[in-house]
Amino acid sequence: FDSASGAILATVGVGIVNVSMAIVVMFLIDRAGRRPLLLVGIAGMIVTLTVLGLSFRISNPSGHLAGIAVICLMGYVAAFAISLGPIFWLLIAEIYPLKIRGLAEGTAATFNWGSNFVVSLTFLTLVEKLGASSTFLLYALAS
Repeated sequence: FDSASGAILATVGVGIVNVSMAIVVMFLIDRAGRRPLLLVGIAGMIVTLTVLGLSFRISNPSGHLAGIAVICLMGYVAAFAISLGPIFWLLIAEIYPLKIRGLAEGTAATFNWGSNFVVSLTFLTLVEKLGASSTFLLYALAS
């Protein structure tokens, strides 16, 4: 971004998308079902990360690719917010028997936050070693 205000505006936009999709999924989850939302959301996450990775690979002096990157990021957040974001927590609460539910949910939460930690810890190193494009394509492949 050319300015701090552009970066702040993009951050606010991503936050608005996240909150908006959280509200949308509350109404969609019982109508559409968990599986279709998961499939659409995961597909959306893969597509947006792939396009994001490819946008970093293309050299563009005009800066229009920054807009594509922000749109992809918002798309990724929207896809996550209607699928793995809320549905993961709902499913782990439903699939385990009551006898082991607490331990199972705690274990799942530990792995979830542990994975977030690993991504946060390795992202900048991967960008430095592989470049932004390859890093996002790697994350798309992992999705």
